[in-house]
Amino acid sequence: MKDYWLHRDFPELDYEGKSILIIGAGPSTSEVNWENIQVDFIWSCNDFYLNKRLLNVELDLVSMGNLQDYNNQQLDEYLNKHNTRILIEENHMRRETLHNNSTFFKKYKDRCVEGSVDKEYTGIVGPPARLLTLACVLGASNVYYVGVDGFDKNLKNVHAFTNEDGLRGGAAHNTYERYYTSITGFFKRLYDDFGDRVKFYNLGEASSNHNIPSFVSKDLYPLDEKVLESLG
Repeated sequence: MKDYWLHRDFPELDYEGKSILIIGAGPSTSEVNWENIQVDFIWSCNDFYLNKRLLNVELDLVSMGNLQDYNNQQLDEYLNKHNTRILIEENHMRRETLHNNSTFFKKYKDRCVEGSVDKEYTGIVGPPARLLTLACVLGASNVYYVGVDGFDKNLKNVHAFTNEDGLRGGAAHNTYERYYTSITGFFKRLYDDFGDRVKFYNLGEASSNHNIPSFVSKDLYPLDEKVLESLG
């Protein structure tokens, strides 16, 4: 990939050679026992605070977007309890979001870090794809991911955070073929660019739900039996 950057205060935490679990909002997050995987850091995104299992997890980093309720009490309570960093992606976060939620961003300004990952590289896969890419460029050696599932052929899959089933209203992309091509293309590129030094684990392989990345991961880096057993 060619375009990414982070403000200088971000690398205070050393991710070189470490393990990171990235938790997205796909249904596999609700189905598999990802808590059994031992890692150095856990990252998530968007409406993570609506998932009860994640409320008990010490997240190192969350990527926030434009559709979150920044006045949500659970979000505030979580951030008061945990010293989680908040990633603001400049090529995704709208100015009006920052302006309309200025009280939140002022309160947590010391936790906010700004950065950007090449939008064309990650495509329409969403925030977890950008977090996966970020983990790789920061030097992680083992990158686990769950809840990065895409949709089934009926464009369904229950959201692990909001419980929505399927596409949100107004979605710009609305065919299974578009999602399949974008998601499999992203994971192939990710492996081509970083697979020589990063070991990937798609925990969604253990899910009974439709998991598009499995079409790539089962071929290039399938889960071994020990990991599958731990996921339940």
